[in-house]
Amino acid sequence: MSDCAFCTREEQPAALFETAGLYVMPDKFPMTPGHVLIICRAHLPCFAAAPETLLEELEEAAGRVRRFLREAYGGAILAWENGVAGQTVFHAHLHLLPGAPPGVPPALEDAELVPIDGWEPVRRRFQRHGCYRYLAFGDDRRLLAGHSPAMARMRTFWEQQFPARWSEEQGEWVRATTPEDVCELGRRWAQWAHTRGGADL
Repeated sequence: MSDCAFCTREEQPAALFETAGLYVMPDKFPMTPGHVLIICRAHLPCFAAAPETLLEELEEAAGRVRRFLREAYGGAILAWENGVAGQTVFHAHLHLLPGAPPGVPPALEDAELVPIDGWEPVRRRFQRHGCYRYLAFGDDRRLLAGHSPAMARMRTFWEQQFPARWSEEQGEWVRATTPEDVCELGRRWAQWAHTRGGADL
């Protein structure tokens, strides 16, 4: 689509790597240094609308990114998708951020964050309700209603964990990262990929 930033890629950071159905790049406005996006080539509203083959590709690409982030930035990895709920670009993309806790923090652990074992429950929720939020702390995957009261606690967690704060006045995140953080991610990826001789690409 000509007006979609993720379709045209205009003024977006260079891709770290690409696959048949996906491309992976630094977030242009990162929540924290090391913030990576996995974006589908097709203009889908969210990954719950993707075919099974693309979700398998997504899992493989996310595995590569997690290995890189653990080695280049340290800490556990948080994966997050706003499934047609709170998106700023309405095109399927998965966020991966380093430096998260290894499991769901106790302050977030309640019935609203439903444990899941893969993408099928996410697809079912999207088919029934049209929106959702997906998150994973390491291998601990959770599904959240698209417009859940738990989002207030999620925002508090993000503010405590990452260098960003939620602005009620602006209705968006105010980030403390800079364009240099985006460039640094690209440099770390190039070095990491080079040391592996392309084996992980």
